[in-house]
Amino acid sequence: MMVVRGSVSPAAPGGAVGTSLAADQAPQSVDGRRLAGLLVAIQLFLLLIAAPGYAAHGLRIEWSSVVPQAVVQAMLVGVWFYFQKYPGDSNERAVQDAILVTGLLLLLTNIASPAQYVAVALKRPLVDAALAGADAHLGFYVPALARWTGAHPAVSQVLTLCYFSFLPQCLLPIVLLGVAFKNRSALWEYAFHFHFCLIVTVAVLALFPAECAPQYYGFQPTINQTRLIAQIAALRNGSFHVINFSNIEGLISVPSFHAAGAFMVTWAFRRYRRVFWSLVLVNTGLIAATFMSGIHYFVDVVASVVLFAASVLVYRLWIVRLLSRKNLLAPIALGAEGLEALENGAA
Repeated sequence: MMVVRGSVSPAAPGGAVGTSLAADQAPQSVDGRRLAGLLVAIQLFLLLIAAPGYAAHGLRIEWSSVVPQAVVQAMLVGVWFYFQKYPGDSNERAVQDAILVTGLLLLLTNIASPAQYVAVALKRPLVDAALAGADAHLGFYVPALARWTGAHPAVSQVLTLCYFSFLPQCLLPIVLLGVAFKNRSALWEYAFHFHFCLIVTVAVLALFPAECAPQYYGFQPTINQTRLIAQIAALRNGSFHVINFSNIEGLISVPSFHAAGAFMVTWAFRRYRRVFWSLVLVNTGLIAATFMSGIHYFVDVVASVVLFAASVLVYRLWIVRLLSRKNLLAPIALGAEGLEALENGAA
């Protein structure tokens, strides 16, 4: 894997893109190679944890449905190795980072998506009553919100469009931060938040599953959830056995990964005013859609706020300190005499 060379300035370029948000202090540049290694290790851990659960719960993957993802993954690996063999200037290294991050995110989703099914198949007690109770305490009743949305077709259509912008948005930081803006530091931070939030939501699903608000309350959401509800029911009654990647659903209720994704993508562009405020507008609709459409409990979004705040905290307090290039290059800057002095002082 590639060593990230030099610090990356997080300031936004001027002109059409926007200006820097001065309120947010620029973080140290993280060594992309070491962070990539850490993320791969986390993925392997998730894979090892989930793997025994497939056979234990009578689940198997339809491997022919994985072929498209495997082809894309192989193409990404090939392009990355090309850049590795024929390295260019700093601009090309930023593109190489973008390719590597794309591969990491695709690999993670290919591990975590079927792992959801193992999590639900554990048949842990459902927490819908607790989530509905928390909503009631906060003054929210999702069925009434969904009825109101359904009675206003224009609002429903806008919220639905915002909700389904989620997948394209997941690629936006790779394209803009990695390829257009060459901001490798912000790109790697986004990669970490994606891993942290997705893995935590899958873990929470295993421990605290929910059948989802429409099924619990018995109403029709404005965004169709029929297949998702049927899959959860089949997993819990033992009649679901084959995981086909073309039919995979997002089974996670709390915290909402859609809401967490909206937060992490918007956060990634906090130093680019025009992109940032455009995302604030779209993702306000996306987050509202999660409960206004009836798909999620409102408290699922509250939990996502806590989740993403935890991800930012972990990144800044531990990841940056452990993997920042400033720390990695400190021994070189000190030299042999400086290191000897530090060792003598520690002794």
